[in-house]
Amino acid sequence: MIYCAPAHAANEVAPLAKAGAGELYCSIQEAWWRERYGDHDSISRRQGRANLETRDELARLAAKAAAHDIPLYLALNGHYDEEQLDYLVELCEAFESMGGTGVIVRDLGLLWRLRETGSKLVRVLSLLSVCASTQSARAFAKLGVSRIVLPRFMDAALAGKVLRAVPGMEAESMVFFDKCPLVDGYCEHYHGVGYAPRTGSDASLVGEPLYTFCTTYTTHACLGSSRTYVNPDPCGACEVEAFQRAGVRYGKLGGRGRPLPERVRALTFLREAEARVDSDERAALYEQTFGHGCSCYYGAARQHASAIEAPVEVRDPERVYAGSQIKDSLLSDVLAAAGAEDATRPVTLLFCPQQGEGLASEELEELHVWLQRRQANMGAAGVRLCANDVGTLAALSDLADPKQGVALTAGSLLVGGGVPVELEQFLSPEANPPRTVWDADGKPRVLTYREPPRKLQDHWMHGLKLDARPSLQAALAFVTGGSSVTAEFEPIKRGTPS
Repeated sequence: MIYCAPAHAANEVAPLAKAGAGELYCSIQEAWWRERYGDHDSISRRQGRANLETRDELARLAAKAAAHDIPLYLALNGHYDEEQLDYLVELCEAFESMGGTGVIVRDLGLLWRLRETGSKLVRVLSLLSVCASTQSARAFAKLGVSRIVLPRFMDAALAGKVLRAVPGMEAESMVFFDKCPLVDGYCEHYHGVGYAPRTGSDASLVGEPLYTFCTTYTTHACLGSSRTYVNPDPCGACEVEAFQRAGVRYGKLGGRGRPLPERVRALTFLREAEARVDSDERAALYEQTFGHGCSCYYGAARQHASAIEAPVEVRDPERVYAGSQIKDSLLSDVLAAAGAEDATRPVTLLFCPQQGEGLASEELEELHVWLQRRQANMGAAGVRLCANDVGTLAALSDLADPKQGVALTAGSLLVGGGVPVELEQFLSPEANPPRTVWDADGKPRVLTYREPPRKLQDHWMHGLKLDARPSLQAALAFVTGGSSVTAEFEPIKRGTPS
């Protein structure tokens, strides 16, 4: 298996390559971005030291990777507005001229822009896109994606089914670090940088201000009240062989922002584990390497596809909603529920993200018959078909007919809201008292509140709505064969920007 590891500087290439990395990836947060959007996770789902800061650093990293004959990918896996896309397309062009190999992308609008500009960069689909069905894989392939980073809940059998349906498609499975208890492609929480508190006599040390719009942040909200990783050093070594048999050639290490020795240790372990054919031997090697028992990515510990945090929705009280954005249910039950309501009210049928083969032809035919009956009984049916993954949206497009009152809509899990659930906290000086901490370099600092930049607030509140994102609209129209797609749920306004 070819291991893809994060790199933060040119001088990390040699030790990572020696430890077994066959590919590298990185992220960047330039002054242009920081001045407008702050030191925030909006560009690549990582903040601070997980990112390079200048294009010179990026060019040096690309040159060093090329000298070691190692492909280098740039992670651009946020949801973006049009101004951000203008900047990112230019950044991609610069990265390509540096010799960069490809980009890791989540945003459909960015995929569309790269396709339209004729970029030669390899397009790798971020796991944040949660591509888990053959229908979605085909849709992303139309947009130029040639490799999928598989969601963490996918086992080897499901991965093989998806790959066999799209000839030539490659895939990466997660094999180390950053196991999230939720399906993080649908998470609306802030992913910042937690700083260690200063306590005891250390708390009296004088430090310069360290500005942030969340002084109370310690680590990811999904970890609960303990704020600690319940599964340290999560590992997928025992599943590598199964994924390879399924056609998965790449193993991805998370850990952007982790110290170099930790990444080197994980790579070294994975390479040594490949030589152990017995799972007990691998378990012993793991304990010897990391000092504790196995913490598994897969098997009984695998993340579940249903581990989706319920999205914030704005529902229309005049409509009937049948089905669910987050919970799978039989189509016949959904249609029965929709038909049992007041037949004079418009209906929205909700489809949660699909796995495996997606919506079967029998289900699509059942839906077609139901729509015809409703139309015959009511005239303009007023039905919205609301999909929450791109494959389902494409599959439903043949049934949409605005003239007959059947509209195709995108749910919030598909188009992305982008408004962090902590927004009210971010906009309150009173909720963010000064806190004495150690910064990432081990220096004493005073974590001090600073209001989020206005550009960032506007991006959250307005820039990520579908009607303000023509590139995303173009991508959706393309994968649905020219259908008009509207948003069923727009991001709810949390807090009031000052």
